[in-house]
Amino acid sequence: MNKFEAMKAEKDGLDVWPDLLRHAAEDTPIEEIGEDELNRMKWYGVFHRPQRPGTFMLRLRLTGGALTSLQMREIAAIARELGHGTVDITTRQNIQMRDLRLSQIPGVLERLSNVGVHSLQTGMDNIRNFIGCPLAGIDGMELFDSTPLLNAIAEAHQMAGKAMSNLPRKLNVSVAGCRDDCGHAQTQDIGFVPATTDLDGRRVAGFNVLVGGALGGTSPRLATALDVFLKPEEVVPFFLALVGVYRDNGPRDIRTKARLKWLIAEWGEERLRAAVEARMEAPLRRAGIDERLQIAGDHLGIHPQRQVGMNYVGLHIPVGRVTSDELDELARLAEQYGAGELRLTIDQNVVVPHVPDSALSALLAEPLLAKLRPNPPAVWRSLVACTGNDYCHFSLIDTKTHAFNLATDLERKGIQVPRGTRIHVSGCVHACGKHHVGDIGLQGANIRLGERVEEAADVWVGGKLGENARLATKVLTNVHVEDLPVLVEALVRQRFQQTVPLSVMQLLEHTNTLEAVE
Repeated sequence: MNKFEAMKAEKDGLDVWPDLLRHAAEDTPIEEIGEDELNRMKWYGVFHRPQRPGTFMLRLRLTGGALTSLQMREIAAIARELGHGTVDITTRQNIQMRDLRLSQIPGVLERLSNVGVHSLQTGMDNIRNFIGCPLAGIDGMELFDSTPLLNAIAEAHQMAGKAMSNLPRKLNVSVAGCRDDCGHAQTQDIGFVPATTDLDGRRVAGFNVLVGGALGGTSPRLATALDVFLKPEEVVPFFLALVGVYRDNGPRDIRTKARLKWLIAEWGEERLRAAVEARMEAPLRRAGIDERLQIAGDHLGIHPQRQVGMNYVGLHIPVGRVTSDELDELARLAEQYGAGELRLTIDQNVVVPHVPDSALSALLAEPLLAKLRPNPPAVWRSLVACTGNDYCHFSLIDTKTHAFNLATDLERKGIQVPRGTRIHVSGCVHACGKHHVGDIGLQGANIRLGERVEEAADVWVGGKLGENARLATKVLTNVHVEDLPVLVEALVRQRFQQTVPLSVMQLLEHTNTLEAVE
């Protein structure tokens, strides 16, 4: 039994709450709180940050990335008063708050609860934030609005309590009824994608199911079809059954081989399907017709909604980091020009829905939109960066600063990056920046230059979701961060058949920091 399984066997993560309250009330020094207790606090979304001793990250739960202007204001106020005045929008349509003290956590959670936000089971071996389409209910092309279903799954998960609080490892889940695969289902442990089938002589809309996607670690995998079609009302029972099968049968001995993909590697999809059928005590239909048409765009810019005379406006958040003042302004814009609602995207941006035609000009003239641009150059539009080493002890590099500087350099040079080009930056092998599915992916590394250890990156190219999906291929290792702008410029030119004055290797041959992958 590895140490994490021993920890959970000793005490369920949900049972740490009284201890968390006690440590907060007594302001217990971090060095006096055991490692197991600190890990159990992650069941409540509370993460100690070792590189900033004594401070904690709080990971919220925002199902489908939806929140109200009231919730946004409270998050902004907490970050301003108790944190460092910024929060991160994540690739799970979520928010992470930084630099909180343990003594502050109970009060923060109470304030968030008062506006309908919580952080329960957002870390460790739990089901993480449920993601969906940020345009659910307003996309004129969607098969159906999956919002009620997404909320039903989230509620079923929370109602399950300890029945779902001790999984072999985490589960990532997406549910989207749109045709654009906004949940990037192929990257999820469980992905519900829109589909249709004929039942009793009529066409019925529902979901096909993908399983086993996971990008972190040394064996990334894209999700594969389970050959199942579900009517919407069958999704929650199926979800509970599948999670139960994984909980009871998933491998636990080796921590790095405990995700759902490893159970599938052992069993195969057909056996997993049969096990879910047995738990449901009902046969499962074979998969229907996949109704996905494309992989989601960046959701930026001005677009008409299905509601006549209404629009949604997608605003770009550079590398996903936003200040309290900007959050307050976003809340004001949502109230003044929309319906007091905001939606986060998996590309770390924000959508303001329900903007009337008559209000568009005034919204676009708002000063905030000069920074959070609705139509930034293409190099910014699908740029994703994980937290980085300023707040994550796993990350080997400052991902957000390097990603920001990289895009700024390419924009300044006027490099024409084709729209839709995905540049993804991860700080480590955990791949929170999803570099394995980027057109260009960077994974943090460290190199030694003389007596100094410097930041670098391994380079991946060719990741793709959707039809003919593939993981990116590693082509270069240990590229010094100072060389990344010229390298990415060359890759963009090569990849999209623009004029290339020199090859990538020639551009970098004098840096002495580069190793080519055979």
